[in-house]
Amino acid sequence: CLNFAIYFFITWFPSYLQDARGFSLKALGIWGALPPLMGLPGNWLGGWTSDRLIRAGWSPTRARKTCLVGAMLMSSSIGLSAFVESTWLCLARFMLAFASLSFAGANCWTVVSEIAPTPRHVASIGGIQNCAGNMAGIILTTFTGVVLTLPSGSFLIPLAVAGAMCVVGALSYLFILDKGEPPPPLPPR
Repeated sequence: CLNFAIYFFITWFPSYLQDARGFSLKALGIWGALPPLMGLPGNWLGGWTSDRLIRAGWSPTRARKTCLVGAMLMSSSIGLSAFVESTWLCLARFMLAFASLSFAGANCWTVVSEIAPTPRHVASIGGIQNCAGNMAGIILTTFTGVVLTLPSGSFLIPLAVAGAMCVVGALSYLFILDKGEPPPPLPPR
């Protein structure tokens, strides 16, 4: 679900700023860089916060799930960005969304290493997670293109869907992820 929103930034964000918000190429280069730049401290803070919670006595599961759920809920602000008239408020919501997605991303990849039954399984689990995430990104990218070709097409629906998928992601981490800790060791062969 995280990649639904990330792929909007990777593929359609420049077009959105130019077509829907009237940014010139120069303004796009200056102001359009702010959301990705917010991803840098967001990613660092995501890892630091969950590690700090663990050092404070929280279980790895509770620390990671708290960070993942909170960040995914905050990243849903991408869905609200199209509903505001102010370009600057819209950009601020994009900045919050990107920073929150990066915050979640730091924890998302950490969970992979924590749930693997052995270190040999980390790459396989990470590959499965990455494949699923990229499939979601491909779906959103294609969906956005199709919606924009419709006579009444706008970025409103794809952004709302990306925001809704962030909420779905938060609920998935909250209710589906059981433990962010390794399962019992596999029996020897």
